[in-house]
Amino acid sequence: MTRGLASAAALLLVAAGAAAQVDSMARRDTVPRDSTTRRDTTARDTTARDTLPRYLPVFPEAILTGPLPRGTRYTFNADSLVLSNVQTLSDLLAHIPGVYVARGGIYGAGEIVFYGGRGAAGLEIYWDGIPYLPLGRDSVFLDPARISLAPLERIDVIVLPASLRVYLVTLRQRSTETASQVGVATGEVKTANYRGAFLRRWRSGLGLSLVADYNNTDGIEGSSSSAFNAVDLWLKAEYVPSRRFGVSYQTLSSRWHRRPGPRTADWNPQRRDGMLQLFAAARDDGVGLSARATFATTGVSRDTAVPDRSLSQAALEVTNDWSRAHLGVAIRRLDHARPRQFEGTGAWSPFPGLTLAGDARHAEYSRGRSGNRAHLAAGLILPAGLSLHGDLAWAHDLRAPLDSTDGGQRTVDASGALRWDRDWISLEVGGATRDPFVPIAFPVAITASDSSGALRLSPTQRTRYFTAHGGLRLLPGLQLSGWYFDPLVRSGNDFEPPYHTRVSLTFYSKFWRVYRSGIFGLRGELAMESWSRGTAGLDTAGALRILPGVTIGEVNVEVRIAGVTIFWIQRNVTLQRASYVPGFDYPRRFQFYGVRWLFTN
Repeated sequence: MTRGLASAAALLLVAAGAAAQVDSMARRDTVPRDSTTRRDTTARDTTARDTLPRYLPVFPEAILTGPLPRGTRYTFNADSLVLSNVQTLSDLLAHIPGVYVARGGIYGAGEIVFYGGRGAAGLEIYWDGIPYLPLGRDSVFLDPARISLAPLERIDVIVLPASLRVYLVTLRQRSTETASQVGVATGEVKTANYRGAFLRRWRSGLGLSLVADYNNTDGIEGSSSSAFNAVDLWLKAEYVPSRRFGVSYQTLSSRWHRRPGPRTADWNPQRRDGMLQLFAAARDDGVGLSARATFATTGVSRDTAVPDRSLSQAALEVTNDWSRAHLGVAIRRLDHARPRQFEGTGAWSPFPGLTLAGDARHAEYSRGRSGNRAHLAAGLILPAGLSLHGDLAWAHDLRAPLDSTDGGQRTVDASGALRWDRDWISLEVGGATRDPFVPIAFPVAITASDSSGALRLSPTQRTRYFTAHGGLRLLPGLQLSGWYFDPLVRSGNDFEPPYHTRVSLTFYSKFWRVYRSGIFGLRGELAMESWSRGTAGLDTAGALRILPGVTIGEVNVEVRIAGVTIFWIQRNVTLQRASYVPGFDYPRRFQFYGVRWLFTN
């Protein structure tokens, strides 16, 4: 099948190359110049002006705005989601230094993201500015792999000393020219993906967007990678006549079924999210006073293990932006366990080279409980491409508001790094210290179905860690990049093994110049992830579970011609007996490949 795909790609390139050569011959004018006249009215362009594409204002991105210190934010745009090895949101977060993805198997299995030794408290996800809360069978841990990437155009990750904040931005059609997308992919064990998208904007400011994403795999018999299928549908209607006002409504329906296996239980939920948003701004240049109001609902049903549950959220955000400063306040109501939250954000660059940013939150919980947290970041740009940035995070907050016995914990975490940026190299080294922490619960998605009792994460000790990451351009088009993380603790914390690293060698070039405007691109990547022996929580008897050290490699290749992208991904090419979670295996040389088309008009 791999040889067949490669042959098809080669034939496509040859055919497109031949077409390009024919076009180059057709540009010769064989008509004598004297036979034409400038007064020939039939040569005039009769295209109506209203039929020409026009770019319209879009809904503002719900991300952390204002100046931020260099090195504190990772941004993944639409190209990053296509030209990479990313298949799920968990795959994307694995590129952040220090992130460990606990994979229960191939696509469809649980892929829990751990960072900072904080369990569920180490990850926050926002969908267009609204917290994406866990519901259903696991009301504490989020499984990022179950959040579809199909409706997204941008992902921002803010790195704190002991937690990650992930901001998801949905597709925003800017042009009146209709855009559509078709994707078809397949792989081993009858893995299949079918994706379709339609985006339309009218000159009045009305817009309609629709995305459908279907995934299926038959699983691997006798392993933890059981059969799985999922259907994600996203619909958004909007009216944005100007940069000063807009309203939108979107709904996301996600239904998936993980069938029972030797290590997995039957799980068949359906989640529906709906969101109504309005914004108003005093100016149309991105600065000045603006406000956003949001009302959202979420419901989970059809899961035979737990009763149906739903919640509603409401938020009002008011911000004021200047050319070198930002100030914002927000009031939120999440659910009965989190009735009220008050948030504030600010950023200021008093002079070029110095940036200060911070945020604070006060939350009121059920049973008379409350929590507070604050975060301060600073950055300084030095000569010769050097820069410094540091973060200080203080919190006295709950770990799981739905747990009525949670009384909260107090933590103080700090981090700092030195960064060097040049045209051919980007390198950052840093360190941090984290307070002790007692995580709560254990992810249901990576809990074996035959467990006789509840697993749990072990408490973490005060930890200092060292990290380094960067990229080096070896040759034009050839890039070496990666990160290294070491908690400076002999055994590390749960799912935070010592000597954890990810390294990739990437080739990307548009060398085939026969195509106009550089629309051809070839990208190949060889990546290796390695970690030493660590721990993976406590078993039912209270003993530590050992996480074995392993080195896992993967290969992915993409060919892009205009709006057509052909891709091939192969996981675990090092043929390791891999296990991201004790008791859950990962197959060797698992392949996934296909093609996606992006059309306009």
